[in-house]
Amino acid sequence: MTARQINATDAAALLRRQDIREIIQMAPKSSAALTTFRTLRLSAKSATMPVLAALPTAGWVGVTPDPVTSTGKKPVSNVVWGSKTITAEEIAVIVPVHEDLFDDTEFNIWEEVKPLVAQEFGRILDLAVFFGVNAPTTFDDSLVEGARAAGNVVSPGLVDLAEDVNQVMSLVEADGFDVNQFYAKRTLRGRLRGLRDDVGQPIYLNSIRSDGQVNTLYGEDLAWVTNGGWVAGSGTEPTATGATLIGGDREMAILGIRQDMQVKVLDQATVGDYNLAERDMIALRFKFRVGFAVANPITPEASGGYPFAILGQPSA
Repeated sequence: MTARQINATDAAALLRRQDIREIIQMAPKSSAALTTFRTLRLSAKSATMPVLAALPTAGWVGVTPDPVTSTGKKPVSNVVWGSKTITAEEIAVIVPVHEDLFDDTEFNIWEEVKPLVAQEFGRILDLAVFFGVNAPTTFDDSLVEGARAAGNVVSPGLVDLAEDVNQVMSLVEADGFDVNQFYAKRTLRGRLRGLRDDVGQPIYLNSIRSDGQVNTLYGEDLAWVTNGGWVAGSGTEPTATGATLIGGDREMAILGIRQDMQVKVLDQATVGDYNLAERDMIALRFKFRVGFAVANPITPEASGGYPFAILGQPSA
């Protein structure tokens, strides 16, 4: 009989095994809109905001050579305010799970699910407010749609990326607003890092270096939309519905929050094809109510301007 050694297969039941008690995943990404737009708390489903629609006009008081006959009338003017309505709409999802799985797992399933749902809500919101994707009819036009309607579009590649961004800012400034925020997909980072001056030195090294948690471009805040809520093409050029970059006055983009993310446990309901009680299942219902509007008040420099511009295609 030929002797043989004990191998790993023979001793498989005796081998030490370590279970990694950590789920490997990327950290959930927040909504760029929620972290940068102006937010208002709504006490009802809809709210109306006053928006300046007409500025007062003044003039010199006429004086004739004879003060006795001078009328000295002062010019008369008024100020007009229009209204902007913001209506909260609901984003929701129900996540069911079998009670046995919930009881037997070593992980707190709900604590794992909650941040992922929050990330998904942020993705849905960003797609709606930046690009109009599946946006409720009560929402204002998205920033990309509004910029296109106002003619605030720079076609990519006119000179180089640096000049493209400059032109985006110039369009906003021509409408009487200042750019204090940019939005872009993370893939734009490589193009910024690749920009060189006439002697081959990187020109945006300091401009895009992280300062705390804030990236900047031309000294203004730059938010990377990394939750899947950005619509762009497969290369460096945007699709007809997307954009390479959005820039504008973030104070003019307004989110009305009626309710933060609410969580409710269900155990007796019927969810889709599942009767939770019959199947020994429980579910968490998540919902978030938010509205969106863009304020474009009249400014001393322009009437009917729009506070955002894009680097992208002129029309969808």
